[in-house]
Amino acid sequence: MLLLFISLTIVPFVTIRSEAQPSLSQQEKLLDNIAFFFLDAFEYTFDIDGSQIFPNDKIKHSIVTEYNQSIYNIPSLQYKIMEHIINASDVQIHVDPTRIDEANTRLDFQIYANNAEVTGQWLSKSYDSLEIRSAYGIYNRITDKMTIHVPYSVALQHILQ
Repeated sequence: MLLLFISLTIVPFVTIRSEAQPSLSQQEKLLDNIAFFFLDAFEYTFDIDGSQIFPNDKIKHSIVTEYNQSIYNIPSLQYKIMEHIINASDVQIHVDPTRIDEANTRLDFQIYANNAEVTGQWLSKSYDSLEIRSAYGIYNRITDKMTIHVPYSVALQHILQ
């Protein structure tokens, strides 16, 4: 009798539990959402216009349509990061593109600037040279915007140096 009682209480629990479990695609979506949460927890993101990051349409086309690596110079770059404005001049950008889909291209890049000024709530500081590595951007050809992803460790290093 005890064995029958145990089996009647455990079997419905197992059945209910298996019906309540998400499907494999739901589990994958959940894992993706968790992964994005943790990535966001370690990266600072901001948007920048394509016209500010690409010096001309020929270079932009070569990178985001033909997916060619490139090294190019732009006279200045200004962006806001963690409530601080960074103005950099004499900027050299190294780009390694990867196609994501028809509209989006991932750009792994390194940015070197001969002069940079950081101004904001916490400080105002000038740098003779500034180097940003470990950053990447997702460029969208439809919006002509790039979402830049910078690890917090890199961002804080330049702001608090």
